[in-house]
This record gives sequence, C-alpha cells and structure tokens, in this order.
Amino acid sequence: MTATIVENTLGIFSLCLTISFAKKNNVVNRQKTKIYLCAAVTTIVLLLLETGTVYLGNNSSASYVIPHRIMNSLGFSLSPLVPLLLLYLNRNSKRSVLSSLLLWTPLLINACICMLSYWTAWVFDVDATGHYIRGSFFMLPAIVSTYYVIGLTMALLRNHAGYEQEDNKVLILILLVPVLCMVIQIMYADIIVIWASVAISLLMYYVYLRELQFTYDAPTLIKNRAAFEKAIEHYGNTSEQVVVVVIDLNQLKTINDCFGHTAGDEAILDCANVIKQSFKGIGSPFRIGGDEFCVLCKDIPAAEVDRALNELDHAAKDINSNRVFPIVLAYGYSVFITRGRDNIHTVFTYADKAMYEHKSKLKTSV
Repeated sequence: MTATIVENTLGIFSLCLTISFAKKNNVVNRQKTKIYLCAAVTTIVLLLLETGTVYLGNNSSASYVIPHRIMNSLGFSLSPLVPLLLLYLNRNSKRSVLSSLLLWTPLLINACICMLSYWTAWVFDVDATGHYIRGSFFMLPAIVSTYYVIGLTMALLRNHAGYEQEDNKVLILILLVPVLCMVIQIMYADIIVIWASVAISLLMYYVYLRELQFTYDAPTLIKNRAAFEKAIEHYGNTSEQVVVVVIDLNQLKTINDCFGHTAGDEAILDCANVIKQSFKGIGSPFRIGGDEFCVLCKDIPAAEVDRALNELDHAAKDINSNRVFPIVLAYGYSVFITRGRDNIHTVFTYADKAMYEHKSKLKTSV
C-alpha cells in the first residue's frame, strides 16, 4: 500500500509540473493544449481515486463501504476518458456525427455500467465488510480503454509518418509503458501501477511534443534550421564525407503576391514533399529558411545525389500538373571530406553558390 501511495503521489507531482509547463508553453496550439490539460487533470483525479481505494481496501471496514463503492464507480467510469482525450488531441480534422458517436458511445456505456455496479456488482463489488471483489464485467473498462488506445495508435502513426524513425521509436515507447502496466495490473491484482505509469507517460509525451516543436518545421514536418545547425556540426565531426545540397523554391514572393499566402504555404509544402520523396534513404532534409531547404547526405556518393536531383526534377514536373502556378526548384551541392582543406560551413557556402548559379540558368532559360 505504501509503495502505491508513494508512486501515485510522485505521479500527481509530475503532472502538476507538466500542467504548469503546458500553460506557459502550448502543446501544438491552444485548443490541443486544453485537451492535453483535461487529460492531465483527469489522470490526477484517477490517481487520487486509486489512492483512496487502495487505502480503503487495506483498511476494510463496514463503515467504509459507501465511499469505497463511490470511488470505484468513479474510477472505472473515468478510466477510458484519458485515452479518448489523447485521441482527440491527435485528430487533425472535424469528424462526422457518426464518427463522434463511435467515439463517445463506448465511454457512456462503460460509465453507466460502472455507476450501476455500485448496486449490481457487475464490474466490482465491495461487500458488507468492506472487502473489494472483481465483478463479472471487470474487463469492460480495460476493453473500452483498449478500443481508444488502438484508435490513438492509428492516429499517431498517421500524424507522425513524416517524422524520422528514431523519433517514432520514442513515441511507441511512451505509448507502450501504460499498456504494459495495464496488462500487469490485470494479471496481478496486488500490483497497482496503471495511473502512475500514465502520469509518467503524459509527462514524457509533453517533453516529446516540445522536442518536436524545437526540431521540426510544423508546416512541412521536416527538420528546421536549429536541427540543421546541430546536424551540420555533428556530421562535420563524425563523417568521412557529407554531400551538402541546397535547394531553393523560386518565385515564392510572386506566388504569395498573386495567389495569397495560403497558396505560398501550399507551394512550400509541395516543395518539401518532393524533396522528401526524392532523397528518401539518401539524405536528411531540412527547411533552413522561408523558401530554402538543405539536404545532408552522409557517406553517399555524388552519383547518388545526381540521381536524386534528377528524380527531384521529375517529381516537381509531376506535381506541377495539378498546380495553377508551377513550383520551380533551383539547387546546387558541394562535397565535404573530413580530411579536406575546407570545413563543412565553407562547403555549405559552395553549395549555396552552386544553387544560385543554377537559379540564374533557370531564369535565362525561361
């Protein structure tokens, strides 16, 4: 009992810190921050309820029967709400009425059955002496929670498909921790770890989202200038060879002036997508300015980079068939060699110069 109370207290403390951080620094945006805060507050309530039921369960008494039943009813009713809120946090667009019904109906059914268990003992029972017993439908809250966790997993995989594999591994680990703890608690009733693990996972998820905000460019889902500066220093010190490719989206200002900034944003996104597609498995793309991108190709032959740039030209032509104003990409590259005379920043300057030479050729060819 003491261990559980200590774990839950630490969980509550960590969530209070997380809530304080989230209020100062938004999780993606204000609306999603509100949903995240609701999930965190709900978890605190569940930790308090769990602590209360553990205490009452270890001090069985007829005088504790009513509060013990109330706490269990509320705890089992609220438990699927946390994964549901996290699912809403990761939904990108409005859903139909049918979709909302599919999401909320299991939660409401679970809540009704759990509240009725106060009298019917369907999910749990607290007998006249205050002893807690699992009911015939004890697994219902876990099944409903699993239903939402599956939906959450699908949403996360869809939303984070553009991120690098290492980042997605961290996300999977964050998600697996409470799932494994739920399985352990179902198998071993004396081990109570679910909500403490959820609290830690929520803290880890907040840190993970903040790290993504510092690392990735939100509109394009490729790494940003800060990540580029870090990567170029790392590659410059650890790689035998790095090909630095600089890519520029031509006439972005014209697109913004003629068609609006929404069209400009779409052009930037299309540009990022063709770069990711062309250099997949070859290099790491970065957005280093408003219309400027860079790809770092570690230990890749220049011939492979030429092939990727040729594919980039073809991909741009394909995407332009569906665009009112075509995207035109100027590019250039230079090769950094560890034992060479120039450092990697100088090599970047050479690549940038080569890009401007290509840009001039594109203008004269129009």
